[in-house]
Amino acid sequence: MIGNKYTDVDDSHWAAWAIKLTSDKGLFVGYPDGSFKPDQNITRAEFSTAVFKFLKLVRGISEVQFSEFTFEDAKGHWAENYIEQLTRLGYISGYPDGTFKPENKILRSETVALMNRALERGPLYGAPQIFEDVTEKHWAFYDIAEGALDHRYRIDEDKREVLVEILEK
Repeated sequence: MIGNKYTDVDDSHWAAWAIKLTSDKGLFVGYPDGSFKPDQNITRAEFSTAVFKFLKLVRGISEVQFSEFTFEDAKGHWAENYIEQLTRLGYISGYPDGTFKPENKILRSETVALMNRALERGPLYGAPQIFEDVTEKHWAFYDIAEGALDHRYRIDEDKREVLVEILEK
């Protein structure tokens, strides 16, 4: 029995173990009504918050309260400090028009680029095309190539490569 605390996640859900693990570690907290909404797309703000909390957990990064923000459209948002901290760390940069769009659904290409930066990996320049729908012209091509590698067993001296193993401790 996995035993999730959320009203909408039973043990038969394909991600039940990951939801429990990341929730137990404080990366995700669910919604005020007690749900997790496991099949709903995650927003850019929600993912940024989880990545910041992961960095806080594994690297001891402190939370900072900011009074000035890079992105006007993130100012006043519940995740404004997480977004700003990741921006100042150089992990996110927003869109070319100067916005962050915190409530937009995050794209897989955006998640892999952010995770690579947070884990201090990639991009993997010179990589061959791995996925037929992602050509070398795609902005995240080399990040996607790096993210497609199996990193489960590569651990550097700072223990930065292993996600699940770190969280399960």
